[in-house]
Parts: sequence; C-alpha cells; structure tokens
Amino acid sequence: MPYKIRRLKNHVQVCRGLQGDKTWQLEKTIDNLKEQIESLNLELFYKSYEVEKMRQSRYMEHEVYSMITSMLLKSDDENELSKNLLACDRLINNVLSELYDAIFIYNSSVQKQ
Repeated sequence: MPYKIRRLKNHVQVCRGLQGDKTWQLEKTIDNLKEQIESLNLELFYKSYEVEKMRQSRYMEHEVYSMITSMLLKSDDENELSKNLLACDRLINNVLSELYDAIFIYNSSVQKQ
C-alpha cells in the first residue's frame, strides 16, 4: 500500500509540474499578444493620422483649385488677369502657411503623447 501512495504522490507532483509549465506558456503567450495589440493600436493610430492628413490636404487642394479657376475665368483683360494671379499667389501662400502651422501643431501634440 505505501508503494501505491508514493506512486500517486509522484504522479500528482508530475501533473502539477506540467500544469505549471502550461500556465507559464499561456502567460507568455498572453504577454506576447498584449504587446502585439499595443503595437497594432499604435500603427492604427498613425495610419489614421496619415489618412486624415491626406483628406485635409485633398480638401485644401480642391478649395484652392476651385478659387483659382473661378478667379481666372472671371478675368477679361490682361490687367485683371495679372491682379487675379497675384491674388491667387497670396491665397496659396496663406493657405500653405496655415496648413504647415496646423501640421506642426498636430505633430507636436502627437509626439507628446
């Protein structure tokens, strides 16, 4: 009888050891998955930022193009055309300046996070 009890105790210890190894492996797998999720979340945030930047850029391009087209179509003589071209140049410079400022501000706020 004592032999059977010792044998059963050894079997239980082996099972506990296997269970501990499995638990450790599962915890390691969980930690790896958490790291992957964090990495993917950061990548998603960055890609979303890039997409939003592209949308804003396309919107600004469309607005500037529409303004320039309407100004140039309204020009009847060379004097008026040159004035409109100068106004378009100023408009483009202002829009680009504001766009660069907005991008700089957004980038600095993203880097702080």
